[in-house]
Parts: sequence; structure tokens; C-alpha cells
Amino acid sequence: MQDDPKTPGALPGVLAAADPESDDFGGPAGLIGEARWMVWLERAAGILPAVILLAMMALTFGNVFMRYLFRQPISGAFELMSYMLGLMVFLSLVLVAARSDHVRISVLDGFLPDWFRRGRAVLVNLILAATSAGLGYRLWLYGARLESWGEKTQMYGLSTGLLAKIMAVSTMICAVLFVLLALKVMLDRDALSRVES
Repeated sequence: MQDDPKTPGALPGVLAAADPESDDFGGPAGLIGEARWMVWLERAAGILPAVILLAMMALTFGNVFMRYLFRQPISGAFELMSYMLGLMVFLSLVLVAARSDHVRISVLDGFLPDWFRRGRAVLVNLILAATSAGLGYRLWLYGARLESWGEKTQMYGLSTGLLAKIMAVSTMICAVLFVLLALKVMLDRDALSRVES
């Protein structure tokens, strides 16, 4: 008994290649291409957010365990979780921008011509770039103000100004990536499906 091929024209018994536009596979998307260095760079950029998420899970488990078994929760756990959450979200934002994985609604895409979709993709990415750059600039100013005030968290004395500056740098990187995405759509006719996948 032979398996039915998943794609039209595929040979029976032969695995079809992964669809690069599919959300089920970590294939090329956005600015991430098939080049080995791009894949490794993407993986390296995902290590720190993954480690932070793992630390948050371990801290949550440890805090619940200590609270219910020894009636002594970890002091400052909420403070650490809040700090790590900010780091994780904004460091992950760079990967979302590079892969063009932000939320989009594509209900009418099947009816729209390619030239319209290409123009829309360029416009949307330039708006995202301007928004990210403005947000990054304001976050940097806010971080500098917090540092000048010597603002730190209550329990562990973590610098909130440094956190705001890390958020600012990651949103500025996102602004550059959105500009590159807009340029890619303008210069490469085949890039639209990877940017709007």
C-alpha cells in the first residue's frame, strides 16, 4: 500500500520538500534565506530569548514548589519575572521582524493583484519601520532618564534604565529590518510570498 503524495505531481514513496511558505516548517521567510549562515544567525538570535523563557519556567516552578511545600515563596520572584519578560519579548521581537512573522489578515489576498500586494507590503513595512524607530528613540530617552535618576528594582537592584535601553536597541534593529524587508519586496519579485507568508 502506497502513501498518497502530499503535493500534486510528487512521486509515490518520495517525501515532498518542505514548503518554504508554510508556517509548519522553519524554512526561509522574510529576510531569512536558505544560506547556512542565515540559518545559524537566526538560531543564535533565538538562544537568549529561549534561555530567558526556560529561566522563567524554572523560577515559576520553584516559586510554586517553595510556596506550597515549605510555605516560603522565593522572595522577589515577581520582580525577576517582570524583568525577564521584558527582555524576552523585546529580544524575540527581532526574530519576528526578521522572519516577517507579525500578525496579518490575508482574507482578500487571493483576489488582489500582485502589484497591489507588493505596494501594500512595501508601505506596511515602511510604516512599521517608522513606528519602530520612533518607539526605539523614545525608549532610549526614557532609559537615559531612568539611569540619571538611578532607578532600580526594589528587591535585587536591577537597572530599569538598562532594560529600557535594551528594548530601545531591539526596536531600532527591528526598524532597520523592516526597511530591508521593504527593499527586498521592491527589488526581488519572488520575495513577496516570503514576506507575506
